[in-house]
Amino acid sequence: MTKILKLQNIGIILFSVFFMMSCDSDEENNQTPTEVNIEEAKLSGFPLFGIQHTGIEIVQPVITDNKEVTYGEIKITVPSTTSLDNVNVLITSEELNLSKFSISPGNNDAGLSFEDEKIHVYTISTATGSKEVLLHYNVSIIKEVPEVPETLKITGFTFEKSKNPSLSADVTIARIIEEVGRDKIYVFVPLGTDFTDLVPTITYDGTKLYYTQDSSSTSTTEYPAADTSFDFAYPKSFILSVKDKNNDKFRSASVIVDVINPVKIETTSITTPDTKEGDSGSFIVTKWINQGNHILEYQKATTYEDISPVITPPTNVITALRFLPGGGLIPGASADVKVHVNLGLNNFPEGTYKSTAVFYSKIKYNADVSDLLEPAKLTITSKIVK
Repeated sequence: MTKILKLQNIGIILFSVFFMMSCDSDEENNQTPTEVNIEEAKLSGFPLFGIQHTGIEIVQPVITDNKEVTYGEIKITVPSTTSLDNVNVLITSEELNLSKFSISPGNNDAGLSFEDEKIHVYTISTATGSKEVLLHYNVSIIKEVPEVPETLKITGFTFEKSKNPSLSADVTIARIIEEVGRDKIYVFVPLGTDFTDLVPTITYDGTKLYYTQDSSSTSTTEYPAADTSFDFAYPKSFILSVKDKNNDKFRSASVIVDVINPVKIETTSITTPDTKEGDSGSFIVTKWINQGNHILEYQKATTYEDISPVITPPTNVITALRFLPGGGLIPGASADVKVHVNLGLNNFPEGTYKSTAVFYSKIKYNADVSDLLEPAKLTITSKIVK
């Protein structure tokens, strides 16, 4: 009898334990899952494997009532030389709570190409359970524009008509000569221009522009931002210096302002006194004048055209010579022109002889633009008499 009671008690105990476990299981099955706060799934950063970005902008997704209504955006800037063919993310617990959430594509997935500004969508999901997708990010990676080194060159020098009323049109650079130490910029204005009052418009490839009008000085003044008139008349210099952003490199250029026809012949057509057969004659017939803005020198030998009569073999019955003062002919100065008739004492017959002398000049120390200067001409008539 005692054994039967003990068995009944054990059965009651086992039934009670089973009933309690069954109740606990039913409670677990009927419990409502805890809702995920998707605000916690937002990314705080977006590091890339092996790539150091220079800038990042994260626009978080728009969330309403714990639901994503607008995708987020991540824009990353990297150096211009970065390869974007095979890019992997390197998300850590600092950017995302990896115990609750995961990102796709993830750290271990195949790399993506972001070349040509491609955009890829990254998703944030729950890390466990159904792995529900919660948030999206449109990710783009942009390369920086390569920094182009400053050339420190003057790129434009103009006397604009609007700023220089005496000019009939804009005057721009005729030639730039690049030299070690200092470039040369040549600008030719119309004859009669007042060199003492000209307003330049200057463009340059650099950070700051400086100038000086003292060629013997190394000090410079920052070029004024406002339109400013300068005196370009001889003997003043005009030297520009372009400096870089670090103010430790510079490049200088001298600006030479002149006219393309710097020589004026006082009397362009002359008749010499008669010369007897067998004799020679030398006559001071006119002057040549420097109407330009710099010292002039001879460029090359005088040539002759429109010779009459034509002599065979070709011989110059008439020759002309310009006198050149020591050091050259300064602006505004003049010097004599001498004409020789039958200088070689040739036996030219009597008659009337004509020729036009062509004089070539150059700007002292500036032979690079001699081909741009117009020559001056003198028409000469001479008679050889018995």
